[in-house]
Amino acid sequence: MERGLTSNIQLNWLRTFEAAGRCLSFTLAAQELSMSQSAVSQQIQLLEHHLDQQLFVRANRTIQLTDAGRAFLPLVQDTLAQLNAGAAQIFSPLNAAVVEVNANTAFSVLWLAPHLQRFNAIYPQISIRQLGTNWATDFDISTAELEIRYGSGDWPGFESHALVTPQLRPYCTAATARRIRRPEDLEGLPLLDVIGTPTGWDSWLKKMKLHQLADQPRQYMDSHATAVTMAANGFGVCLMYDDLMQQGGVLARQLVAPFVDSVVTEGNYYLCHQGGRSLSTASRVFKDWLLGELSPEAAGNDRS
Repeated sequence: MERGLTSNIQLNWLRTFEAAGRCLSFTLAAQELSMSQSAVSQQIQLLEHHLDQQLFVRANRTIQLTDAGRAFLPLVQDTLAQLNAGAAQIFSPLNAAVVEVNANTAFSVLWLAPHLQRFNAIYPQISIRQLGTNWATDFDISTAELEIRYGSGDWPGFESHALVTPQLRPYCTAATARRIRRPEDLEGLPLLDVIGTPTGWDSWLKKMKLHQLADQPRQYMDSHATAVTMAANGFGVCLMYDDLMQQGGVLARQLVAPFVDSVVTEGNYYLCHQGGRSLSTASRVFKDWLLGELSPEAAGNDRS
């Protein structure tokens, strides 16, 4: 049998190429794969050498796919998706199942919706039924095995797994960002504040010593999803979690962070389930996938 180009090809090379090609960034690919940027670059170079083809054009700290890279990327993505789906069916056989998840609306809109297609590609036999929850009063009436809550993570009787890095940073449209070269330039702009969160604009302005802006009129809403939507439509500046913006979908990509300064918050999004109670197989699969998709640092910050 004639040896082809894929003989002795390494799976890690393909996974690294897929992430870098999708993100068009070695840095973001490294974060997603929990690798160093130099390791990503080395994996790509090994793959290019093996194929005897340049897959990326590297210039001015940016990368773009070559014609060969653009043609190769969907083939690799389809192959990896087929491999994942096949392995899941062979080694983790599941009957058709429905996992009910009571999910905080903001996390559902900003993170889960853009990523759920990836779960479905691996486990097409599992359906996810999302039910929105935003307030603590919703927790008491929940009957779902899994919940995605916003709060401090301290709920007696529940195991809680932190989902994002608890830091907030200002976000706005690129057009708005061009008007605010310094934090002081926020004066006169609508500041979008989320009701019920332990940390908001008061904390950020205090950290930046912008006491003169503390009494500036604000707009209030009860969800980060609403704040992001308003900011994306050019109405003001919101405070948001970097993880949700950098890993988000179409809505998140409409916003940029005009400043590097962030503020630590006690509020976080948590995956929760009752302690001491075994999860169904399908719920356990979804839990493992969700925590695996998020950063090891965030997913490792658990409470029970």
